[in-house]
Amino acid sequence: MENSLITEFAYLNFVKEFKRLAQDEKPYWVKEKEIAAQHGDRSENAEYISAKEQIRNIDKRLRFLEKIINNTTVIETTKIPHDKVNLGSKVILINLENDEEKEYIIVGTYETNPSKNMISNISPLGRALLGKKEGEEFEFSINNEVFEYEVFKIEMYNFES
Repeated sequence: MENSLITEFAYLNFVKEFKRLAQDEKPYWVKEKEIAAQHGDRSENAEYISAKEQIRNIDKRLRFLEKIINNTTVIETTKIPHDKVNLGSKVILINLENDEEKEYIIVGTYETNPSKNMISNISPLGRALLGKKEGEEFEFSINNEVFEYEVFKIEMYNFES
């Protein structure tokens, strides 16, 4: 895992999730597994098998979160300028072919959410947008299709709203 960028908001959420899993969830399931183990044959003990699976899933998620927490560069989006598109910028684009407006939020790789128009800074569109200013036109291609946009508006995105 290379040193990826991440917003401070996502970083804090990942740390919070890590602590919750390590301090609350995992101990709960370890205790459940111990209780279930007292009920006899473990090979046919559904509670024991389920608890063991839960612990395995939690451990897997903890390893993933630990890699993110330890191997990312945290960007404080409130302390960087948003006169140009940057990590943490909310960008309104105008499609030059049909005048349709689209809104995107530029985030790090581990915080993308297509349903909220949160795109990665390393996605084709994210890469094309970084450093652009309001009024600037640009094009980018994906799957051999070329798209042309104008950057209509840039502002810092409020992650807490």
